[in-house]
Amino acid sequence: MIKRISSIIIFIFMLNLVSTADAKEIKIFISIDKTRVEVGNHFRLTIGVQGAFDTDIPQITPPENFILMYGPSVSTQTSIVNNVVTIFRGFTYSFSPTETGKFELGPASLEYKGKVYTSDIVRIEVVKRTPFEGGVTPDRERSKRIDIYKRIFIELTTDKKEAYIYEQIIESFKLFFQKGLPIDNLDYDAASTKSFLAEKLGEERRYEEVRDGILYNVIELRTALFPLVSGNIEIPPAKFKCDIIIRQQSYSNSIFDEFIGRGGRKYPIERSTDSIKLKIKSLPELDKPEDFAGTVGKFTMDVLAKPIKVKVGDPITLSINIRGEGNIQTIGEPVITPGDEKDFKIYPAETDMTITDRGEGIRGEKLFSKVIEPQHEDIDFIPVISFSYFDPELEKYKTITHDPIPIVVEHSDLEIPIRFSLEDAEKVKGQVKILTKDILPIMSDLYSFKNQGFAIYNRPLFLAFIFLTPILVVIVCIYVQRHRELLQTDVGYARKRRALSRAKKQLSNARQLIPLDKPSEFYSTLAKTVMEHIADKLNLASASITSDNISGILESRGVSHGVIKELKQCLESCDYGRFSTGQHSKDQMVRTLDTAEEFIMHLEKQL
Repeated sequence: MIKRISSIIIFIFMLNLVSTADAKEIKIFISIDKTRVEVGNHFRLTIGVQGAFDTDIPQITPPENFILMYGPSVSTQTSIVNNVVTIFRGFTYSFSPTETGKFELGPASLEYKGKVYTSDIVRIEVVKRTPFEGGVTPDRERSKRIDIYKRIFIELTTDKKEAYIYEQIIESFKLFFQKGLPIDNLDYDAASTKSFLAEKLGEERRYEEVRDGILYNVIELRTALFPLVSGNIEIPPAKFKCDIIIRQQSYSNSIFDEFIGRGGRKYPIERSTDSIKLKIKSLPELDKPEDFAGTVGKFTMDVLAKPIKVKVGDPITLSINIRGEGNIQTIGEPVITPGDEKDFKIYPAETDMTITDRGEGIRGEKLFSKVIEPQHEDIDFIPVISFSYFDPELEKYKTITHDPIPIVVEHSDLEIPIRFSLEDAEKVKGQVKILTKDILPIMSDLYSFKNQGFAIYNRPLFLAFIFLTPILVVIVCIYVQRHRELLQTDVGYARKRRALSRAKKQLSNARQLIPLDKPSEFYSTLAKTVMEHIADKLNLASASITSDNISGILESRGVSHGVIKELKQCLESCDYGRFSTGQHSKDQMVRTLDTAEEFIMHLEKQL
């Protein structure tokens, strides 16, 4: 009985407190833990609501350049003094500004029981972050002082200081940071490579290395550089920015505090490498082969001919595969040793380039598919095939030759052409003669005969259809047969007819690279597709078409300036995408792909 009475008294007391709290006016406050903050650091903003415990979350719209790190974190405090209940609820946010300037935060607003309450505003100044280059003494380690230069540094090196033009140079960028040092907001600004053709070597490498007795984590980025000009070239410095996080004394052991970074302070770090000076030598003129086309590196050659037993005028396909280490793009076409010009009819080669390895350097292969036709039956072999390149390690030219390939050429039966002429038709035109007279049967019911109208075989259109259909069928068969023969024997015709389907297939392959986030491979594939499509339509070797001469070539073939302008925009976007180190959005890649598709369709209508 006593317990029941006590419960009733407590309930009445709490009901009184709640009614007292509800009767008070609601107040809303806004505050920040600092009025000056550096770009990239964070500050805490708290919205306080006094007078009620069942309110919604207050609303506040921060400036666009303020990133919400976390929040709101809700806390509630209740105090009772002389039977007066005071309720305070705090909503805490963490923001990180991205631009400098002076900003206003607030007012915060709250709607409660049909009435809207608002707070004042607070002002904060965002300043540019100051790179930290000295030492720092954490609160936990008063006796220790951290040397930032020993904690984190960068290096830019090349595997050689002197090289020949077009020779492969491996550039290495390394970031060293002491093991266990937390870093954030990494920003790498690569050195300019405008005098080089640059190819990325694989993904970044991560490993550990000891320097001066200190264990470092290392992040390495490697690039293959191929110098395009000779002389003294300087690679400018590479730059790097990041934040290091130094733990500070914290009076809270909350895991949440550690997660949001309240247990440490960010120090912005900026580093710059030394520039690299390279001496690029021209290729020697002494002993330069006549068929040398500028290929530098180490290469091998394989040759396959199919078929080796043919008739006069039948095509033979030569598959010449050059593989090795160096700039695969600049591999020139192998040369067939000239014999009697009347022996073979030789067509331009089609090329297909593949990079097979990006580990320790660029390795790959380039396949040349070349069609030749023997012109008489006295030919016993395909002449010697040679390929020349410059070996930078041996510092001399080397020529690879493939021995003559035996073939059998048989006599070809001459085809008698079919000729249609009015003269021939007149010669075979027959005369209509009446050979006999039929005996008509006796008709007893002549009145049963009725006019049935015109018979279908007396109609002109029907007669025209009957006589023209066989001719049309013959013409179609001749065209189809001729088309098949041209596809097998005329490389130029085959390339032009198959160009569009081949380009659509390659564009489809490029589109599949967009969601894989491989911009360099995407733009390389797209540029290759466009250039090879032009080469196929004009029956030219792909290596003979460059971004410098393509405009003149298309103008000479009657292509409009608008289509040429589309081509230039597409190639410029591809070059920027391949050689730029910045970020590439998927929308930008899709737009470039659409431009390439439009150009190809417009070119189809004009060539």
